[in-house]
Amino acid sequence: MTAVNLLLAVIICALAAYALLAGADFGAGVWDLLARGRHADRERRLIAHALGPVWEANHVWLIFVIVATFSGFPTAFGLIARGLELPLAFALAGIVLRGAAYVYRAYGEGAAGPESLWSRIFAVASSITPFMLGVSGAALATGKVTASSGPLAPFTSAFTLVAGVFTVIVTAFLAAVYLCHDAGTDPETEDLVPAFRRKALAAATLAGVVSLALLPLLYRDAPTVAHRFTDRSIPFVVLAGVCGFGSIAVIWKRRYVLARATGATAVVAVLLGWAVAQYPDLAVGAATAHDSAAGAANLHALLIAMGFGLVVILPAFFLLLKVFSGPEVEAE
Repeated sequence: MTAVNLLLAVIICALAAYALLAGADFGAGVWDLLARGRHADRERRLIAHALGPVWEANHVWLIFVIVATFSGFPTAFGLIARGLELPLAFALAGIVLRGAAYVYRAYGEGAAGPESLWSRIFAVASSITPFMLGVSGAALATGKVTASSGPLAPFTSAFTLVAGVFTVIVTAFLAAVYLCHDAGTDPETEDLVPAFRRKALAAATLAGVVSLALLPLLYRDAPTVAHRFTDRSIPFVVLAGVCGFGSIAVIWKRRYVLARATGATAVVAVLLGWAVAQYPDLAVGAATAHDSAAGAANLHALLIAMGFGLVVILPAFFLLLKVFSGPEVEAE
C-alpha cells in the first residue's frame, strides 16, 4: 500500500469514528427537537446526560480529518474549501452554536427548560450540521466542486439535498439505538426505553426508504461515482442492507447492545461504499488523491506523527467514554 492510500484509509477510519460518535450526538439533538408528550422533559435530560462530558471530545475526529487532509492533500484541500465554503460554513456555525447552546442551557440560570431559547438553538443546530456535512460529502461526487464553482453549487443537485436529509436520519437512528441502551441501564429511566425503541424503528425504516430514493439520483447527478459504485461497492451495499434489516430485527427483539453493533456496522458500510466509489477522486473532475498529494517525505512524516498521536488518543478516548457512560436522570 502506498503512503497516499494509507493516509486515505486513516482519514476514512477517522470519518467513520466521527460518524458513529459525533453523529449519534447530532442525532440526539434531533430527538431533543422532536421530544413531545409528558416524558419530553425526562427524555431531554437523558439526552443531555448521554452527551455529558464527551460530546465535544468527539469533534477530535473531525479535526483529525481536516488536519490530515490539509497536510496530506493541500491542493485538494484548498479546492474543496473554496467549493464547499457555504455548506462547510453552515456546518461550522452549527457546531459552534450547538456547543454554546448546550453549555448555556446546562449552566445558565433559568435557561434549562425545554422551551428556552438555548434549547431550541441546540436542537436546531444539531440538525443543521449533519445536513450540511451530508451535502458536502455528496457534492464531492457530483463534479460541482471545482475552482470556478459558485457558493451555491453544492445545493443545485437533488442528490446532495437528499443526501443531507439521509445523513440527518442516520444520525437520528444511531442516537435512538444508543439511547435505548442508555435508558435501559438505569431503573429510573427504563420506562423511556419504549419511546426510543419506536424512534429507532421509525428512523431505520425511514433511512431505508430515503436510501432507495437516493440511488437513482446518484446515477443521474454523479454518473462517474455511480459507475464505480456498481463495480466496487455492491458488497458494502449488501452488508449495509443486511445490518440495516438486522438492526430492525434486534431492536424489535429488544436486544439493544446487539442493535448498537448492527447499526454501527450499517453506517460504516455506507461510508465505505461511498469512499470506494469515490476513489481515486477527492473531488470528482477536479482533484485526485495522487495528483494533489504532498511529497513522499511529508506523507511519511505525517503518518508517523499520526501513529504516535493515535497511541495517545485512543486509550484516552476509550477511558473517557468508559468513565462517563450510563444515565443519571432524576425521576419525576
